[in-house]
Amino acid sequence: MSKVKPRKVVIEFAGGVKVESSFDALPQPLQTELLRQPFASSPSPAPETEKFLLLEWNDGWKEVTEVDATCKGLSRYTVITRPEDVGRLAIHKEDGFPELVEVVRRPLGLKRIALLDTGVETVRPVVDKSVREGKKIDHFHKLNKEGDARADELDAFKKAAAAEGIDLRQLKSQAPAQSKGAFEKIRKKMGIRAGERQQDVWDFLAYLAKQA
Repeated sequence: MSKVKPRKVVIEFAGGVKVESSFDALPQPLQTELLRQPFASSPSPAPETEKFLLLEWNDGWKEVTEVDATCKGLSRYTVITRPEDVGRLAIHKEDGFPELVEVVRRPLGLKRIALLDTGVETVRPVVDKSVREGKKIDHFHKLNKEGDARADELDAFKKAAAAEGIDLRQLKSQAPAQSKGAFEKIRKKMGIRAGERQQDVWDFLAYLAKQA
């Protein structure tokens, strides 16, 4: 099950006093930071059924983020300049409300966007038009279909495992806690980083391992 959202946060003070808050009531930056912490995540029981967003930049930097299971397609990508650049990616969801992903790292340098699950959608964002409103500029992008990111990442996964002398059959049979050492070696070879949570990287590599 992808990224189950917490319902509440409880803080216990010395002496046994407790306070709690709805998770939704917390500021978005704090929500994101809490979800990045190791204690707030656990391995997916079925990584092959999860959905992942893979972002790749012109300089080779790659980030992966596990997204909601109801995400079903890439919608639009816009970069807003005021004066710093911030990218906003919208992903279609089954309930009609889009999943919004903020791209802070070099938003205008994004080379490829891919949504991977049992299928794959891979696009290259290309600036279509830029609209200025005062000090703000909106850069609207076209999402041109390009290649197959899953095939590329699966090939890179196999090559990284071979280079590190990792037996894929043995890796597939290991429990999540046992496979982290091997996955870290593969991750470094592939150059993949976490967009939000480190657990998303482990789940993504487990997703690839199931298909290798």
